[in-house]
Amino acid sequence: MRYLYGREIGRGDAIVALTETVVLCPGCGYSNDFGASYCRECRTPLDRGWRVSPEEARDAEDRRRREARRRRIIRWAIVAAVVLVATAGATAYAVIGPGRELDPPTTNIGVISAPGDWPMYQGDPTHSAYIPENQPTPTGEVVWQFRTNARLYAVPSVVQDTLYLSAGDKRIVALDAGTGEMKWEYPVTGPVNSSPAIAGNLVFVGLRDGRLLALDKDTGTLRWEFQTGDLVYGSPAVHKGVVYIGSGDHAVYALDALTGEVRWSRKTGGRVVGSPAVTDDIVAVISQNQRIYLYDTKTGGFRLDYLTRDARGAPTLDDEHAYVGNSRSMVYAIDLKQKQLPFEKTARFIRTQLFFWGFWNTLPVIKGFEWAFRSPGEVFLGTPALDGEKVYVTSESGNVFALNKENGERVWKFKADGEVRGDPSLAGDTLHIGDTLGNVYGLDADTGAEKWRFELNTRISNGVVVANDTLFVTAENGVLYAVR
Repeated sequence: MRYLYGREIGRGDAIVALTETVVLCPGCGYSNDFGASYCRECRTPLDRGWRVSPEEARDAEDRRRREARRRRIIRWAIVAAVVLVATAGATAYAVIGPGRELDPPTTNIGVISAPGDWPMYQGDPTHSAYIPENQPTPTGEVVWQFRTNARLYAVPSVVQDTLYLSAGDKRIVALDAGTGEMKWEYPVTGPVNSSPAIAGNLVFVGLRDGRLLALDKDTGTLRWEFQTGDLVYGSPAVHKGVVYIGSGDHAVYALDALTGEVRWSRKTGGRVVGSPAVTDDIVAVISQNQRIYLYDTKTGGFRLDYLTRDARGAPTLDDEHAYVGNSRSMVYAIDLKQKQLPFEKTARFIRTQLFFWGFWNTLPVIKGFEWAFRSPGEVFLGTPALDGEKVYVTSESGNVFALNKENGERVWKFKADGEVRGDPSLAGDTLHIGDTLGNVYGLDADTGAEKWRFELNTRISNGVVVANDTLFVTAENGVLYAVR
């Protein structure tokens, strides 16, 4: 006996029943005549379709229409929610804005210095690590050495005839830049990772005990101090009367440079252990929650955050972009002009879900993205250097890259003999790097060709500071070398 739709049929009945059978498309669910090869709606082959009675086909059609209607309702409800959130966010931003512009600081001091000076970490508040003056080709002669009793974690700063150094043996020192003779020293509570920043008549430096110190430039006398909520590893940046510092308490602080009073502070999503980078309008910090945060210098208002993954250096800024390298083979350029509206992340998350559900055609673009450069296997640990045309980044592997700053395309690549763990620096048309084998290199900034090199019998783990016709190199053995 044969059975169809749960009832017993004979041979004749089977022939009649088959003529009443329809086939449901396995792709779209539409019903098709028995014997059809392709669905009349979506052209899907019907060899794997379901044979059902016309009544069952109608029930399936009804269920499909109800499901389609439910999906449409959900889709338009989500779209309406996105529109409402975006409208509310835009209205809130228009009404509240990024914050009230603060009164001017009590001074306008900054690190604008004489030609050839290197007054703070990476040379200036933007971290460009660039001075336009060409320096004489060094012979490798060590003109003086300054020995400390512990490893040197930070590079020095140089203003006119004085060098300022944070030492691993618990002190800040000022040395004669020409002879290495000590001018003054200031004892502190532990090793110091922060390079000094010199502005006006003050030296600013952060400590592992969480304090930011302002010392007299000529005598080393304490003028004021500010206590953050956790350790300070990064170097301060001073610009137009304001000193910026990050802390392990997740915050970035903007202080009046003359008095130490807090102008504003903002919490990020993780510890801030690198140095802030500053322009007239933007201060940028990298947080250990794997994001870069941009704030308005005049109000402290939040502008944008961007996922950078494991970035361990500091950002470098020009008028339009922030440049960041990370340990996952990536270098990013982030648009400084972009501003993140309230609830915009929520709206982007919803749009992303709509894309994966098939209700949206394209993934939303992450705000702030300009370009990304990837070189598989590289570990970019330091802070990029920047001139008018190129971004220079170093990798722990010893590779040095020059990238076109407009599009991120590689211009040239150089391979050092040892690992490179310090930041690159530029003087005129020469890029300076040091490696862990003790080699100091001068590279042609246009081509990447090696112009000169000399060797120090030590491991170089920090960048090379170029100031007033002298190269200053710090080593893991606690010695500062002045080389010409």
